[in-house]
Amino acid sequence: MSWKRGAYPEFTLEDAVAVLFMLQNPTGRKAISEVLDLGEGSVRTLLKKLAALEVISSTQRGHSLNERGMELLEEISKHFSEVHRIGEVEGYPACALTVKGAGEFKSIELRDEAIRFFAKGAMILVVRDGEPVFPEDGRPLSETMPELAGKIKEAFKLNDGDLVVVTWAEKEADAMKSAYHVALTLKGDGLPEEIKSLVR
Repeated sequence: MSWKRGAYPEFTLEDAVAVLFMLQNPTGRKAISEVLDLGEGSVRTLLKKLAALEVISSTQRGHSLNERGMELLEEISKHFSEVHRIGEVEGYPACALTVKGAGEFKSIELRDEAIRFFAKGAMILVVRDGEPVFPEDGRPLSETMPELAGKIKEAFKLNDGDLVVVTWAEKEADAMKSAYHVALTLKGDGLPEEIKSLVR
């Protein structure tokens, strides 16, 4: 029995970032709840907080970012992209995103971060000459996983020096959030204060 009274709404910074990307188009609360595998109470609280920041507008068709919200999303997008589903890895749903100007990083530590965030596994790749390669030895992903490499190139505009974070998990929601978690591990400090304030 949990010591918390009632269903305590809980969401993470990863959920908040995912919702901002989702709200580029009108989206209903139920859809958000399903995509993020998050309780409706938590979604309601998160949307209330976004409304209090005056970054979303709500209509019958659902909730979407207003002009201020779009500006906020642009700020985030300078650091990393939206997550895209890119098929499966090891039979699990896989998601990916790109991180711009990642600076110094240790791929093993970033993989550990993803796994700590419910991923079954993760790959950290660097873009060289338009190709996602393994940073350790410069081997192109297309040599070992051509289909995955193709899907990554379809989903993203790859710029040399970008990181590509690929995560996979039992649930697509966990794959998605663990990818955002790696991006936030690298770039969280650069996020607008309003976003960080959502989970304080």
